[in-house]
Amino acid sequence: MTDFASKLGRRGTTAVAATVVTGAFALGVLAGGGFSGAARDVGAESSLVGRAEFATLEETWELIHTQWPDPDQLDDAALVYGAAQGMVDAIGDEGHSAFLDPAATVEYERAREGHYVGIGVEVDARCGVPIVAATMEGSPARAAGLLPGDVIAAVEGVSTRRIDLPGLRDLILGNEGDQLTLTIERSSEPVPLEIEVMRQTIDLDPVTWRWLPEKTVHMRVTGFEPGVNQEVRDALETIRAEGAERLILDLRGNPGGLVPEVIGVASQFLDEGSTIFQEQARDEEARAIKTVGRTGQWLDMALVVLIDDESASGAEVLAAALRENGRAELIGETTFGTGTVLSTFPQDDGSSVVLATAFWLTPDGDHVWQEGVEPDQFVTLARDAFPSRPEDDPDVTASELEDSADAQLRSAFAALAGGQPAG
Repeated sequence: MTDFASKLGRRGTTAVAATVVTGAFALGVLAGGGFSGAARDVGAESSLVGRAEFATLEETWELIHTQWPDPDQLDDAALVYGAAQGMVDAIGDEGHSAFLDPAATVEYERAREGHYVGIGVEVDARCGVPIVAATMEGSPARAAGLLPGDVIAAVEGVSTRRIDLPGLRDLILGNEGDQLTLTIERSSEPVPLEIEVMRQTIDLDPVTWRWLPEKTVHMRVTGFEPGVNQEVRDALETIRAEGAERLILDLRGNPGGLVPEVIGVASQFLDEGSTIFQEQARDEEARAIKTVGRTGQWLDMALVVLIDDESASGAEVLAAALRENGRAELIGETTFGTGTVLSTFPQDDGSSVVLATAFWLTPDGDHVWQEGVEPDQFVTLARDAFPSRPEDDPDVTASELEDSADAQLRSAFAALAGGQPAG
C-alpha cells in the first residue's frame, strides 16, 4: 500500500497515511530502492541539446512565456518539473519510475524509512470515490472518528469524485500539525459530516500477525521497509515456539520495498542456493539473485501466499519466488506488474529521478512488467468487502472465519487445511 505509484484503474486500495504512499512511491519505489545504480554515460548522441525534440521543448517554453495572459502566475520551476515528469511518464513504467520534485523527494525518503505525515487511513477507490477501508491504530483518522465504509467526498472543500490516488495524496498530504477538513458521507447519517483531522507523523508497523484455528497464523506484510526481514524472522520464531504449523503470508496491497529486505524474507523460506529472481540490466544477460544468510528456516511450515492487484514490485518478487521454487501456493488476484528494479538519481536542486534501470524476471525467467504474477487460485473480494487485517481482530474463531467477507483469506485457510477453496 504504500508505495506513490498508482494502480489507478485497477482495484485501488492503498494506505493513505495520508500516507498515501500511493502513487509512484507506494508502488514499488521501495521495492527497487535497494538497488542503487550509478548514472550511465549514454553518450553525446543521447544528449537532448541539439535534438529537434529539444527545439520543441524550447518553443513551448517561449510560447508559454510570451503568450500566457498572466505572466506573474507562471512558476518556472513547476514548468520544468512538469516537463521532467512528462518525460519519465512517457517511458510507460506506470506506478514505478517517477520524477520527484524537492518536496516529493523528502516525502519519498521518509517513506523509505516507514514514516509518513498524514492521517492514517487505508482507502479503497474501486467505485470512483475514496472509501475508508480501515483506520490505523493510534492514527488521527481513528481519533477523529472515521469509520470503515465512510466516503471521503471532499478534502478542504475539493471534491474527490473520480479523483485518482495521487490526486488524493496531494489533497491529504501536508505539514505536520496542520488541520484538515474532510467531508464524509456515511450511510447512517442523512447529511454529510464535516470532520477535522490533524496531520501527524505516522509510523507504520509493516509486520502484523494473528492466530487462526488449527495452528494457523495469518501474517500481513505491508511493505519491505528497513528491518522487515528481521521482524518477519522474529515473528516466525515466536509463532513456531507457540506451536504454529501453517502460515498464510498476506502480501495484498504490499507495494514492495527495499530489495535486501525482500531477499532476506524469501531466503527464510527457501533452500540455500535457490534463485529468488533474475535481474536483467541494459545490454546485459540476466543474472540470478539467490538466497543469502540464514536460509530455509521454515521449510517445514505449510505456506500459502495471498496476493491482489495492488501487490507490486518486491511483493511480486517474493510471491513468484515462493511459487516457482515449489514452496507456496498463490491465492487471490493477478498482481500489479511492476517488474522493474529502480535506482534513485538525486539532482542538484533537491529533486530526484526514481528510474527503472533493470527488469526483474521470475526464477523461471518470466517477465512480470505490465503482466503481473497470476495466482494458482483466482479469488476476488466482493465490491463491498475489504481484506481482513490481523490488527483489527487479533483472535479469530472458526465460526468468525467461516462468516468472514474475506473470501481470499477463507480460501487460503481451506487450502492449508486440505479443503476446497471458498467461493
